[in-house]
Amino acid sequence: MCVDEKTYKNLIILIMKFLEEENCKASLQALERESKIFFNMNYFGETIINGDWEKAEKYLSAFTKPDDNSFSRRLFFELQKQKYCEALLRNDCTEAVNIFQKDLEELSAYENAISGELAELFALKDLRENKQLSQYTNTTTSRAKLHDDLTVLVKRNPILLNKLMFPRLNKSAFLSLLNIVCSSFERKTRSVKEELVYLILQFLDEEGFEETLHKLEQETKIFFNMNYFREYMISAEWDKAEEYLSAFTKMDDNKYSMKMFSEMRKQNHLEVVGRKNKLMSEYAVRTCIFDALEVLIKENPILQDKLKFPSMDKSRLLKLVRQLMDWWVPYCVNSKPNANNDIIPLEDFPTVPYLLHAPSFVTNDSSPEGISGPSSDGSNDSSCCTDVNQSRESSRLADANSLVGLKPIEKSVIWKLQQINEPSECRTFMLPDNSVEGKVVQLIYSYTGDFVLALAQNATHKLWTWRSDKCFSGKAIANVEPHLYQPPSELIMINEIGAHSKNAVSCFALKGSYLFSASGGKISIFSLETFETLTTFANPPPTATYFIFLPQDLFAIGLDDSSILIHCPYTKMTKAKLEGHQNRITCLEFSYKLNVLVSSGADAQVTYTSLFAHVNRSRSLLFGLCVWDVNGWKKLCSKLLQNLHVGLVPETPVVNHIQFHPDQVHLLAVHERQIDVYKAPTLDHMVQLVPKEVDLPITFATYSSDGKAIYVSCKSGCVKVFATKTLELRCQINLTAYAQLSSTSLELYPLVVAAHPSEPNQIAVGLTNGRVHILEPLQSEVEWGMLPPDR
Repeated sequence: MCVDEKTYKNLIILIMKFLEEENCKASLQALERESKIFFNMNYFGETIINGDWEKAEKYLSAFTKPDDNSFSRRLFFELQKQKYCEALLRNDCTEAVNIFQKDLEELSAYENAISGELAELFALKDLRENKQLSQYTNTTTSRAKLHDDLTVLVKRNPILLNKLMFPRLNKSAFLSLLNIVCSSFERKTRSVKEELVYLILQFLDEEGFEETLHKLEQETKIFFNMNYFREYMISAEWDKAEEYLSAFTKMDDNKYSMKMFSEMRKQNHLEVVGRKNKLMSEYAVRTCIFDALEVLIKENPILQDKLKFPSMDKSRLLKLVRQLMDWWVPYCVNSKPNANNDIIPLEDFPTVPYLLHAPSFVTNDSSPEGISGPSSDGSNDSSCCTDVNQSRESSRLADANSLVGLKPIEKSVIWKLQQINEPSECRTFMLPDNSVEGKVVQLIYSYTGDFVLALAQNATHKLWTWRSDKCFSGKAIANVEPHLYQPPSELIMINEIGAHSKNAVSCFALKGSYLFSASGGKISIFSLETFETLTTFANPPPTATYFIFLPQDLFAIGLDDSSILIHCPYTKMTKAKLEGHQNRITCLEFSYKLNVLVSSGADAQVTYTSLFAHVNRSRSLLFGLCVWDVNGWKKLCSKLLQNLHVGLVPETPVVNHIQFHPDQVHLLAVHERQIDVYKAPTLDHMVQLVPKEVDLPITFATYSSDGKAIYVSCKSGCVKVFATKTLELRCQINLTAYAQLSSTSLELYPLVVAAHPSEPNQIAVGLTNGRVHILEPLQSEVEWGMLPPDR
């Protein structure tokens, strides 16, 4: 089917999102490589940290080649260099020589590289000969540094630049799409997910995405591709044939499976030792063996229902997507008349609440109990995969349009805010901790979500990890309890406490496997593996109150004297000193898209009573927000905090926290009495939220990882979940749902909230009693609450 490029790209993005939600990781990575529309920096980074150099090169090679430009050449060279040095450290001289020779041959072909990369390569050879490779002895550290360097190169590479941002999508968007266009199917045979997987498999086959196709067959276990299996056997690729078969059945499952594995291994052994049947050719022998295995496969009860692929029109999935887009535009949220028949943006793909609870592969139910979708023509066979004619499709569209007619009925239903009061109403657990001292004042997930790090008011750090060994491979999951990490050295990461410890401001930032942290004294650098204090710097006064990392190995430090230092930790040089606030710096944020730094300050020295007074006394205005241009570090603009509801400036206009939305343009500003969203770099005001008086003050707020929600913690003890676009309340998680209340005099409430980097519905909450809790909705829920139906 002929479709425009944008529709085709949108379809692949929807498939990617579905594969991610179904945890089909191998299929997802294969599709990223084969489609070349999204470069997954998280996956590429994991291969570097884990030292999977072959996987890293394979993934990168799918998007760019060394001779594309200088950035690409440098990316490949740095991977080879790290691999070469680690081979030397293992005393694997043969491997190192091979890597060196490969680099030598490849880089010699590029004239511009001879004076740069090639020179470095020969320098490394000299280091090997002199046995001077001290900077590479700490493999984890060098890989983390390589990861940071390659991230910068990837973001600067024009070939990859437009492939780094994945569009925001509603959860289960593809399943919702299928339910709307094909709202009825034969429940006795297949679930809606199975329908969708078959459609995706057909699309992958038609588009020639063979690796993704066969990975998805194995990960979903929905269809055993006999032809693909036969190719491996006839070509004597016994290991691959066994790997494919193993995805569907194991040797000890039943007698048929045992016979199949035994015959394959037997033939493999015979061919290795050379005792082949002399009366027949190898091809004939393998064909006979396959014929025998085919009989066993068809008799095997585990595989019997996975051998027949449903009949479908050609390009069925593309047709359905095109059909949905043509129909949905007039009814999508915030849509305007579609005079030019433009494609709707992915963030406006429909999310029909009662269609989101999609079934798993083990059930045949297509919708929640008591709800059934509109039928098409009354027939039993209404599968999305079945061949259909034009009249039948028209009837389905009529049914889809009827959903719009049902909307007034949905709006008439009384909507009630979801209040979560009991632990049974969500997934929650308290992170294990033997000694709890001091309030949790800083809280963060690692960039991969495999550990949570907290800093208490007493300057002590604690790290909880989901990993089961020394490799950081675990992922934060609400139903799996992590453990409090303690290195063999039994060291504890403790900051130097400043002279005024009660009023000290705590802050920290992660850089690879290093932690930069301060609690009113010097900035300490810790190793997250050993908890060793590597060094300290920035001797106060002034005291560091906030800091973040910037591109080009720069470090921005906000100080309590209202200034901001742009510092390079490696050269120990200060690049710039920024002055624009009148009180301590409360937060810093950097936009990689706009290349600007935004700062917030506690500029609350003067109290004004009205906006008119500010106009007449503009010379003494104190700005809460400032935007700085990285090129030259000039101040671009400033912003004064205002309460738009009453037309006044807050009595203490202190912006406690700022954060960029994942789009790197919209900026969240958190005040104890209100939340504002601005658009950078001009700081145009977009929307404002003023909670009810009973919930004030606000203690913290943060975006979810997908940017669709804002989590707001309050001194009343609750955590509120707001929709980002409208700042409407979706859900309220009360203190009784996750914390055990006691009769002690300690006032208990959340001080900080951290959002999981890839799970938009998981948060970590740090309390005044020193405890940290993980919160997620129930597995039966798609997300934290929902907006009223008329939204």
